[in-house]
Amino acid sequence: MAQQTPEIDIRLWAARLLKNWYWFFIGCFVFSGWGLYKYFSSTRQYPVDARIMIRSNDSEMTMPQMEVMQMMGISGSKQVEDEVAILTSRDILTQIVRDLDLQSEYRKKRYLRWEGQYPSRGLTVVYPEQFLDTTKKFVRIKLCVRKNHSFVRVQYGKWSFSRHRVKDITQPFMTCAGEISFRLHSPLEKGDKYSIFTLPILPSVDQYAKTIVAEPIKKESNVISISTTTDMPQRAIDFINKEIELYNHDALIDKNLMASNTASFIEERLRLIEEELSAAESEVEQYKENYGIVDLASEAGLYLSESSEYKKRAAEIETQLNLVKYVSDYISDDSKANNLIPANLGIADGSLVGLITEYNTILLNKMRVQRTAMDNNPIVAQMDAQLLLLRENIITSIASVSNSLQISKKDLDKRRGKVDSQRGDIPSQERQYREVARNKQLKESLYLYLYEKREENALTLASTIVPAKVIAKPQMNPTATSPRLKIIALICLILGCGFPFAGIYLYYMFNNRLSDDSKELERKTNLPFGGALVQNHHGEHIAVRDGVNSVSAELFRSLRTNVGFMLPAAKKNPVILVTSSINSEGKSYVATNLAISLSLLNKKVALVGLDIRKPMLAKYLNLPSKGCLTSYLADDAYSVDDLIVPSEFSNLDILPSGVIPPNPNELLQGERLDQLFAELRQRYDYVIVDSAPVAMVSDTFQLSRVADMTVYVCRARYTTFDLIDFLNQVHEQKRLPNIVTVLNGVVAKNVGYGYGYGYGVNTSKS
Repeated sequence: MAQQTPEIDIRLWAARLLKNWYWFFIGCFVFSGWGLYKYFSSTRQYPVDARIMIRSNDSEMTMPQMEVMQMMGISGSKQVEDEVAILTSRDILTQIVRDLDLQSEYRKKRYLRWEGQYPSRGLTVVYPEQFLDTTKKFVRIKLCVRKNHSFVRVQYGKWSFSRHRVKDITQPFMTCAGEISFRLHSPLEKGDKYSIFTLPILPSVDQYAKTIVAEPIKKESNVISISTTTDMPQRAIDFINKEIELYNHDALIDKNLMASNTASFIEERLRLIEEELSAAESEVEQYKENYGIVDLASEAGLYLSESSEYKKRAAEIETQLNLVKYVSDYISDDSKANNLIPANLGIADGSLVGLITEYNTILLNKMRVQRTAMDNNPIVAQMDAQLLLLRENIITSIASVSNSLQISKKDLDKRRGKVDSQRGDIPSQERQYREVARNKQLKESLYLYLYEKREENALTLASTIVPAKVIAKPQMNPTATSPRLKIIALICLILGCGFPFAGIYLYYMFNNRLSDDSKELERKTNLPFGGALVQNHHGEHIAVRDGVNSVSAELFRSLRTNVGFMLPAAKKNPVILVTSSINSEGKSYVATNLAISLSLLNKKVALVGLDIRKPMLAKYLNLPSKGCLTSYLADDAYSVDDLIVPSEFSNLDILPSGVIPPNPNELLQGERLDQLFAELRQRYDYVIVDSAPVAMVSDTFQLSRVADMTVYVCRARYTTFDLIDFLNQVHEQKRLPNIVTVLNGVVAKNVGYGYGYGYGVNTSKS
């Protein structure tokens, strides 16, 4: 059979929470104080951000080059990611920390808050030479200024401490961190408190690497956002400005390195072409002298007009062949394997230029990454593989381009041959001269072309355009991100209500004793409830007296009324059994005062003490040692009259238990008990029996045969739930007749009983 989940009684829990409302008030008050302290003691954190745009190399590429880059999987976003890695590299951050002296953090106490100071307006600490570069431990300094001296507390690492009383802090003094002093920037005042925290260089760099965030504003964007949150906005602004400055400086160095390499290549080629051009000019002059050719222009005008187009194209192809050959020779030179390949020579083939540009881009990124990475860095290895593959592709592309140019050249030569064959009137000497002159012309074209490229490269080298353009300078958002008063107030409210709620919930969940709430007893037993009785704080055993209208007296009168309604209608002169589960639950107290309350109705009442193991009635009522109920049960010589002790109340007689017998249970099983109650029913209107606790001994169960009703006493904050389970078992097994529960020991304010007027003494009868 599946176990059912107990339902939550919302009304019950609401009543419990309302009952303990003051805990919520205390909780909210305490946490409100904590929240105010947290708000006024916490440093204000402000966001600082800047935006830069990385100038892409795409603007310097032709369309074929850009297509090749896309085919190779090299996009602008990847370039930006690489630049972000360089921007936040350890080398740049280390340089910033050194240049701005950010290893030490200065704070000054202002009321409850330690306010950051940048730059430090009060003082700076002077460490030994090379200390900041060599130390492996942090230094924490606390300075408190007094009238004629200062207290300095120094912590060096986790376990080294020293305290100093210094008159002049500008003079060096020895500490656990070595000899230090202070440089004052403004006069110190009595009561000033400073805190200086210094980190070694590497932890300091790591700290800034975690706080400074650089990332593209969105995918495929060249705009990078650099942001941080700090309580010293000016420090963050200076940091970001310095970061952008160093990034641009390094990028310009890389750019100039590429231009310088291209310039060296062009200068070398110009020197060789100049020598070849000089030789060609000498050959032309020598040919003219040998064959007597004076005016070549007038003699070859027709040929030139017919074949000018072929010559032009042939010159272009020859130029391209030489450029491709120069690049091929450059790549084949092993000594230049790690150099950038000249990329601005004017090679017409877009695919080859794209491969060279991609090769130079990756090689440049590799050189930049190697500045901050280890030799075995996987990124460097990946770049080496890419470079090797690209180098092979470039060589293959050069061979393909060269072959294509050769084919084009042969085709042009064939066409020019046809034209030349049709001009048989041109002397062979002149044709030979034109070959020599054409060679000279090609050398001149190549020389002029390279000279032009040299000038363009010089302009590139002289250019100061930085790769990172600032589109939004670093600035502080005046709205602090923390502490936020609304969030703190919400947290205080949650904690102020949550802790009392959790405490109350845990108390009731883990509390295994009855509460002051009588409905709890009703829910756990499903038995008729006779009433609740207040605590007896004064040690008085008698709460009900004639003319007294106290809270206790009125509650016993209410119990009297309820018991009267719950008695079986056919029973006359009923016997009411008063018991409990264990000792100290108040059964004797309830039996005594219930009997008194009934006697005040002018009813003859007998109070029988049958808790013969631990009798309490004689103590409660200050009875004389007369009568002995146990003797009556054991000896036929005793009569009922021998047992009766008159009380101070006119209609109430007491039958005390007497001497504790050795065999209580056997006595209660005898016929004398039945005879006793038969006679008491004839003499009295009500017979109240104070019996033994049923969970401790079985004596009370022997009395069930003579009783008409059982008043079962439970005590608030004393009776446990397992005793209630025992009561339910007794009820299910019908071991006691007509059980009515009573909750004793309730706090007066929780009874829920009032008349609209104060309790006092009333002389009227009850």
